[in-house]
Amino acid sequence: MWTCPECGRKFSRNKQSHSCIQYDPEDLFIGKSDIARDLCFILIGKVKEFGDVEVRAGKWGLSVRHLTTFLSIMIEKHHLALGFISADRIDEFPVYQSLPYVNHRFSNSIKIESADEIDDQLIKWLKQAWDLAV
Repeated sequence: MWTCPECGRKFSRNKQSHSCIQYDPEDLFIGKSDIARDLCFILIGKVKEFGDVEVRAGKWGLSVRHLTTFLSIMIEKHHLALGFISADRIDEFPVYQSLPYVNHRFSNSIKIESADEIDDQLIKWLKQAWDLAV
């Protein structure tokens, strides 16, 4: 585990390339609906139940890390666009894209428009992504 001496972020690789710029998460919600904000907080609350989780704001969204990033959250006007990793390709709804990623993993994309879509299946996939983030 390596900690950047400039920004304090922790990484699994020594001297990991990254940006030390820190963004205010509240800026991501400017011009977005209350629905998008609520969905984001519901989702992050569920993910934090897995254990050690760090949520960091970037220029365009949130990255959610265990030891490595396993989930990205883009806050759109009325929905969330999620990206998460998996060990296998996921070819079932609501995943609309599952592409090869690094280390024989896959990067999956989902659009969330209502709290009902943060269901047991999604939480199971995100827990598996959390488990892979080592």
